[in-house]
Amino acid sequence: MTGQDLHADVRSMLGLASQATAAYDRADLGERVSRLAANVGDPNVQVVVVGEFKQGKSSLINALVNAKICPVDDDIATAVPTVLRHGEEKRAFAVVQPVLVDGGPPPEGSEERREIPFDQVPAYATEMGLVDTSVVVKGVEIDLPRKLLAQGLSLVDTPGVGGLGSAHATAALGALSVADAAIFVSDASQEFTRAEMDFLAQAQDLCPGVICLMTKTDFYPAWRRVLDINRGHLERLGFDVPILPVSSMLRAEAVRRNDRELNQESGFPELVRILTNDIVAGANNRERLRAKQTVMDICDQLAGQFEAELSALNDPEKANELLEQLELAKRRADTLRGQVAKWSTTLADGVGDLTSDIDFDFRQRMRRITQEGDAAIENSDPLDTWAEFEPWLVNRVSHEVVSNYRYLTERSATLSADVSEHFEIDGQALVGQLDVHNPTSVLEGVQVEPSVDLTAVTVGKKGMTMLRGSYSGMLMFTVLGGLASAVVPPLALTVAAPAVGLVMGRGALKDEKTRQLAKRRSEARNSMRRYCDEVSFQVNKDSRDTLRRVQRQLRDYYSTRAEELHKSTTEALKGATEAAKIGQSEKGSRIRDIEAELGRIKQLRDKATALKTTVSGPAPSPSGARA
Repeated sequence: MTGQDLHADVRSMLGLASQATAAYDRADLGERVSRLAANVGDPNVQVVVVGEFKQGKSSLINALVNAKICPVDDDIATAVPTVLRHGEEKRAFAVVQPVLVDGGPPPEGSEERREIPFDQVPAYATEMGLVDTSVVVKGVEIDLPRKLLAQGLSLVDTPGVGGLGSAHATAALGALSVADAAIFVSDASQEFTRAEMDFLAQAQDLCPGVICLMTKTDFYPAWRRVLDINRGHLERLGFDVPILPVSSMLRAEAVRRNDRELNQESGFPELVRILTNDIVAGANNRERLRAKQTVMDICDQLAGQFEAELSALNDPEKANELLEQLELAKRRADTLRGQVAKWSTTLADGVGDLTSDIDFDFRQRMRRITQEGDAAIENSDPLDTWAEFEPWLVNRVSHEVVSNYRYLTERSATLSADVSEHFEIDGQALVGQLDVHNPTSVLEGVQVEPSVDLTAVTVGKKGMTMLRGSYSGMLMFTVLGGLASAVVPPLALTVAAPAVGLVMGRGALKDEKTRQLAKRRSEARNSMRRYCDEVSFQVNKDSRDTLRRVQRQLRDYYSTRAEELHKSTTEALKGATEAAKIGQSEKGSRIRDIEAELGRIKQLRDKATALKTTVSGPAPSPSGARA
């Protein structure tokens, strides 16, 4: 099942559900169906390709889509994320921000998405440098008519991570936290490094699905031995991650020749199968499952009001007992809508505790950084070490920001589960999807401005310092000599004065060097703290905004469910009450009408029950990447 057929049955089912909610005057349930229907067929599955520099990430993506899109060169590297998604025609866009004259951070919302010619993609996506220096490139987006991308798959080519502690690694981890899957690329030249293993460990925690690709198997004859070693590493550490050996060159040649045997040797058919049948189809399955569960829940609520009325009509003796049960259900629904509801209290208390814990966690992380930075500055001269200290500070802060957001995401998911536990509809816990975005975007507005005077004491300055010290020493000694001339002969004082001035000049120079070093250290510490304070200011604001967004999502989601339940119980109580008053002559006709309505609702529910939630993707072929 591919293309439009993949979603036709879901759209048909949701269309019937929308008609049912309109027929039974349940606009609240109809809104739920409309929101779900608006997203059918647009899963937007994002797969991030990560790895160290020059491991073949760009070549891999080019081979997958059979197009020279991502720049490949020995002398240049990808500098910004490059997103490939499906489009009816080939187009390229650059996401840019203006460069301010004063060098400060650009204002919020100043990003612009501008279309660029395809031949300029390398200039925007790599370190080649732009002709237009008035903008900073934040990313490149490419629309491409390819079958592989037609089901909603987006491929993201990222800059090389450059080690676990680098800013690129931190940005990659931030992107993984909002991705559907990740492809980790390492070539066959050697086994996994320790940094790569550490990165994989974090990637598994942040991303629901990780695939390892060993590239350049055509270039390294011993790739099978390296593959076995890497599999052993993953097995010993308990990583359940598949490793696929691939060759982008063989894939490109197989597509050119339409050679199935060569394509099989390239290793790409298995990768295409995983992307289509597991990752993209998995997203489609989740979409279908949400639609299935929503329609079944709506049918249960619609049927509930008719079943209560039917019970009252069929068994008048138990009508009073039924009404009491419905009154109790209505009161419970009223309670769910109020501020004293357990789920509402859990949400309010949980967000308050979470805000405090996230703030404390980040303050603790920044405190450790400043302590380590102070120790490093105190034991060195910033004149010699600042070139290394500054990138260390940026990378370390970036890493801690992502770790703090990772903690926020985990705690938010726990809070959502706790709230869900206290809010049940028909015995099923409902869990909302939380909007926790990429944390590394917060750091883009923070600039490092050291403002540290790292000028060494020049030869001329040394001379002036010694001259001042010598002159002061000679002057002092000569003046004091006037007082001592009664004891020491004047000639001796005249001969000794230059020597004493030289000694005092050297002391003054030493004192000046010490003062300059203390000044540089003080300025370095102040610069470090200014940067950390600015990051803390931005991150604290963003994390609080994120928590408020999570709170609103959970509150709105469960408030809406509570309103739906209240409406359903109210309608059921109303129907049962009217049924208890209906005359004997009208009872038979009303029972037939209700049974007919229940039959229509059952048909809709049966359609939802029969909806398959396991969908296979297209079979891979050498030319499968072609339009």
